[in-house]
Amino acid sequence: MKKLSVFLYSMGPGGAERVVSNLLKHLKQDYQVHLVLMSDVISYPIPNEVSVHFIEKSDPYESGVKKLFRLFFALPYLAIKYKKICQKLKIDTHFVLMNRPCYIAIMARLFGLKGRMVISERSCPSVIYGGSSFNKNDKKTTFLADLAGCANKFLVKFLYPKADLILANARGNADDLIQNFNIKAEKVAVLENALSLDEISKLKNEPFNSDFKPFFINIGRLDSGKNQAMLIRAIASIDNARATLGILGKGPLENELKQLIDELGVNERVRLLGVDKNPFKHIKNAKVLLCASRFEGFSNVLIEALACEKTIISTDHKSGARELIGDDEYGILVPVDDENAMRKAMISVLDDEQKCAKYEAKAYTKASEFDSKRVAKKLIEFLR
Repeated sequence: MKKLSVFLYSMGPGGAERVVSNLLKHLKQDYQVHLVLMSDVISYPIPNEVSVHFIEKSDPYESGVKKLFRLFFALPYLAIKYKKICQKLKIDTHFVLMNRPCYIAIMARLFGLKGRMVISERSCPSVIYGGSSFNKNDKKTTFLADLAGCANKFLVKFLYPKADLILANARGNADDLIQNFNIKAEKVAVLENALSLDEISKLKNEPFNSDFKPFFINIGRLDSGKNQAMLIRAIASIDNARATLGILGKGPLENELKQLIDELGVNERVRLLGVDKNPFKHIKNAKVLLCASRFEGFSNVLIEALACEKTIISTDHKSGARELIGDDEYGILVPVDDENAMRKAMISVLDDEQKCAKYEAKAYTKASEFDSKRVAKKLIEFLR
């Protein structure tokens, strides 16, 4: 049996990590799988047959300054460590996700690491590395974002072409690599995010012990990119007691969002719910999932909402939202940062129950395209 290294930053509570957890149970049937991590944060199940290795145990919440330092100076050291681990394990094939692991693995190849190397790009690089921090009043944050953006764009252009294949999780992300980073089209393919539909079906029906069952639910890191502040302002402007919002997640803007909720006087209608390992019961017990993101790679939560047979209202962010939803076929799209358009879309589903029923009726059929068994089969073909 061939030996496969699956290398990513951590198995913490993120989209790429959930995708890997969903794929591992299928990959282990064709490979002896070794999971290589940079952090010991583990939030998702790992099959017993999969061995776990660490090239370091860094802090996933480290500051921007530390991230920049490590981006510039730690890559060669970590590349050598990754090479040694893989040589000791006699790895035949590498599947690498997230930007820093991709840089490390490809640099290890430059240092002589053998084996087929397939990397996964989870974002739209020209957008996420554009240097915009959405907080121009903070000059230090803006400078660090600009510096990190330049460093990442250089590394993508220099290192990515040296992989055997790059798998983008959305067509828009693939096109961005080809058009803006001069990567040959034949080196890029699309592999959709993988859902465990059976697991979602079980988890969404777990007991939901809360007296707050919001009409709208938002799930994501509390930061400027997810733009939850726009949703809070939209709720405050809607004169309807049913317009309630739960926000599931944590992040650097938690205190700022709490303050905004207080200022707008919507404490009874908007609640920050913290984190929960089972977001699906929250989705099921809401009516509509809201996504206000300014950018995404390909939002897992949109697919998960479809798997829970829910209506979606999402910004038309890069990348993936329009690919998934179409021209309002499987949900409602609004322009990025357009608070008025978001507000109108929210009112439309509050006022028209038939609109939700229409989207709910076909949601699961669309979600089934992302079943982990199907995606894993496609991935195995790419790894050969």
